[in-house]
Amino acid sequence: MKKSIYNNYLKLEEHGEVRSRGILHVLILTDLMGLFTLLGPSELTFALPIATVLGIILNVWALLYLIAPYRFESSFFLFFGTWGLFTSFIMFLVIQKFLYNIFQYHSLQFFYISLTLYILCIIGVQVLHLLFLYERLTPPKGPRRNWTPLVAITPALSYVIGQLVYSMIVSEDIKALIFVACESLLILYPIFCIKFIHQYYFLIKNKQSLNEKYPNLNLPKKNRKLG
Repeated sequence: MKKSIYNNYLKLEEHGEVRSRGILHVLILTDLMGLFTLLGPSELTFALPIATVLGIILNVWALLYLIAPYRFESSFFLFFGTWGLFTSFIMFLVIQKFLYNIFQYHSLQFFYISLTLYILCIIGVQVLHLLFLYERLTPPKGPRRNWTPLVAITPALSYVIGQLVYSMIVSEDIKALIFVACESLLILYPIFCIKFIHQYYFLIKNKQSLNEKYPNLNLPKKNRKLG
């Protein structure tokens, strides 16, 4: 790992960011775009109970950073990576619910196929992230920032494109199709955020360097030394 990447990986979020990002991501993407859209009748009766449990975990966890962002700052990347995992799965359930309602599926075969593709998508994104991070893949010439994000989310894009193409072929419900398309694109963001779980364990592994950089780490604000 390059020194510049190493130093960037040791960088923690600002406390204002920790407080606002955690709760806003949960309220808008997890609750509004996830749990709320799962309400109502569905062929997948297990979807809402599973999503509710995951949503409750994220909402309670996010409150910790709203109440005491200084005290729990070192665990924020674990939270954010877990948020990506849980929220992407909730959105996956939303997409499946609408597809089942549109096409009137009754068998779980389509769900299991989609679940397999979803899991492969997550694995692919994380593997590519690690390969780039540890320079197992050599970047082509040119500005790295222009191509790295696109290549990293290629497995996720493949999943989304496949989902959309299938929907367009079979469905005549334009409004539902547009919603599925938007949700399928939106799911890319939390899938990409799962990478922060690796960054959290990187911080644990390099705890001594982290404490040297942040001597007041995890102390309440009133106990911190200024300067």
